Amino acid sequence: MTDQREKLILSNEDVSNNGQEKKVFPFADLPSSLLELIMCCLVLRDNIRASAVCKAWRKVAEAVRIAGKHPWVITFRKRDDLIVLYDPMERKRYTLNLPELAGTDVCYSKDGWLLMRRSSLVDMFFFNPYTRELIDLPKCELSFQAIAFSSTPTSGTCVVVALRPFTRYNVRISICYPGATEWANEDFSCSLGFDPYMHSNLVYANGHFYCFSSGGVLVDFDLASRTVSHQVWSEHRSPYIHSDEWFNRPKRIYLTEQKGELFLMYTCSREKPMVYKLVSSNWEEMGSTTLDGVTIFASMYSSETRVDVLGMRNNVYFPKYGLKSKTCTSYSFDEGRYHKQFPKVKYMWQMRKELCPLRSLWIEPPPKNV
Repeated sequence: MTDQREKLILSNEDVSNNGQEKKVFPFADLPSSLLELIMCCLVLRDNIRASAVCKAWRKVAEAVRIAGKHPWVITFRKRDDLIVLYDPMERKRYTLNLPELAGTDVCYSKDGWLLMRRSSLVDMFFFNPYTRELIDLPKCELSFQAIAFSSTPTSGTCVVVALRPFTRYNVRISICYPGATEWANEDFSCSLGFDPYMHSNLVYANGHFYCFSSGGVLVDFDLASRTVSHQVWSEHRSPYIHSDEWFNRPKRIYLTEQKGELFLMYTCSREKPMVYKLVSSNWEEMGSTTLDGVTIFASMYSSETRVDVLGMRNNVYFPKYGLKSKTCTSYSFDEGRYHKQFPKVKYMWQMRKELCPLRSLWIEPPPKNV
């Protein structure tokens, strides 16, 4: 069977002046750079199928094949400058002594970088816990309720955006970048209404920053034009938030993206997480058959997604674990249940901390040379 596949050819007629010449190119003779471009566009399942075509394709497919690589939990302890890294798959804990982070609070995480804020509340900086590289930002005089950055601060295209709802109909957006001397502040109106107390984290995708409010309002900040638009989906106001049945239970809204596609998630105590994907301007509810291998790693500050992580497919993972815990708390859509029992708590607000502690979030795992 393999020999037959290796004999497959890619035909390309090259007609000469007499119209009789024909050239044929075997698959194995395709330029490796072209093969790499093809293989990089394939999902894991199609990559594996393509690797069976011939030896050359298998070599390139295996070289570019990247099974989903899960993030780790990073936890900032309150009383010292130690941080804890936890691998939820290997179930191992590591500690790092980072005096640079003493007296600071974490605000966001992306691509292995942290956005930190010092106790003065106005001094902010980027920090890479693996290289210990630190990049200062200008003082941020105004408070904010959500903040995010677009790419690594060393990329040359990094932009930091902070969001602060003044009232239900007024939002301030502050913009900064590494090397800037000050923040730029712009105020926008939100005629559809934006809940200043119950909204998601900020998410960057395709040149836009997004934030979702409990009223079903998606705020869209276009970075290039510096304009804000918003759209409302009344049918996607979370019942966890707007129903008296769950009135006294802690709730949370999460927003994340996967290859530019937005995912929205509601959680409420022990209830099943409600996950939606934005498809053609409509939010479609996701389940075990429609998530298609997506794993959501949720936290208070930033959430991430991965695809085809072995042992983690169709799950939501939260950055809560204990000293004796076997793994993080997670919800399996395939099994329809949470893994790791919820601990008993005296007050309902403590349940929110159990799922997403304030000082814990997800970060890229350390490089092999660290």
